[in-house]
Amino acid sequence: MAPNHRPTKHSRAAVGPFRAAFTLVELLVVISIIGILIALLLPAVQAAREAARMIQCKNRLKQIALACHNYESTFKSLPGYGGESPPFLVRQRLGNQPSSVGGGTWISQTLSYLEQAALGSSIQPLAGSTTVTPTPRIEKLVRATVQTLHCPSRRDAKPYPLLQPFRSRYGASGARTDYAMNGGSAEIDTTVSPNANEAPAIRLTGDGVWVLGKRIKFNRIFDGLSNTYLLGEKAMDLNKLETGNGFGDLSPISGYHGTSISSHSYVRYAARSPQIDSRDNCLECHDFGSIHPAGWNAAFADGRVTTIDYHMKLSIHRANASVGGREVVPYHH
Repeated sequence: MAPNHRPTKHSRAAVGPFRAAFTLVELLVVISIIGILIALLLPAVQAAREAARMIQCKNRLKQIALACHNYESTFKSLPGYGGESPPFLVRQRLGNQPSSVGGGTWISQTLSYLEQAALGSSIQPLAGSTTVTPTPRIEKLVRATVQTLHCPSRRDAKPYPLLQPFRSRYGASGARTDYAMNGGSAEIDTTVSPNANEAPAIRLTGDGVWVLGKRIKFNRIFDGLSNTYLLGEKAMDLNKLETGNGFGDLSPISGYHGTSISSHSYVRYAARSPQIDSRDNCLECHDFGSIHPAGWNAAFADGRVTTIDYHMKLSIHRANASVGGREVVPYHH
């Protein structure tokens, strides 16, 4: 009979599973590898998010373009001039002058076709009124934001601070837009601004969809609906996205016809090539532009929306902004 042998503590350790902890060096190496992987993955995640925001921005422009088409079906002209004063530092074409055409702004004209009929009808009379004061009702109306009017890559759809003369009429803050209607082709007016980087005065060379004193009909877009901008993203100063003091962003969407700086917030011109948003951009008040690295989004008069890179020739950009120049310049991505 075999002797009764009881395993000792050392013999059990010899045959049992071996367990060992990570050393500090090994743990640091693992953490470093995880950090590198996250660093490699983060740009891809950010790029995917920006691509999604770009698509959302295009969809919002598409909704506005369709609303403009529905407006035209009803009134036989596109939304546009609503009684605004001549824009500051914009020399008009011969014959274009203020008129009694009413309607607030092109935005308030369009809101009924963006499922915002109550807001549109309420704010439309404000722009031309001479007796507006910031009552609680007025403040509430002017602060009402429309998400469709904002690019999701740029800023949130919320009220932003108002400066004078808008503050004394509407209160401390108001809703804005990141999109502007096409005001036409233009050149730098060197007679007013020898240095365009200091005083961005421009001279119109061709009418756009927004024209001082009148509304544009489809049959007056001689270059063709597919060759003419309807609206697009407006340039802005990165330092002033939320401060409300950008010269091209001073007016709420309700507008104010008593000042020449109102339409600068929702009308843009093809005087210079669109650029990505930058800091201390003193040219923001006239130009198209965007915060998207890939390019800026534009809706054409036929309703299509496309992303245009920042390297488009200025001659093509100006041709697309003119409704009656009879110049059709092909653009290839």
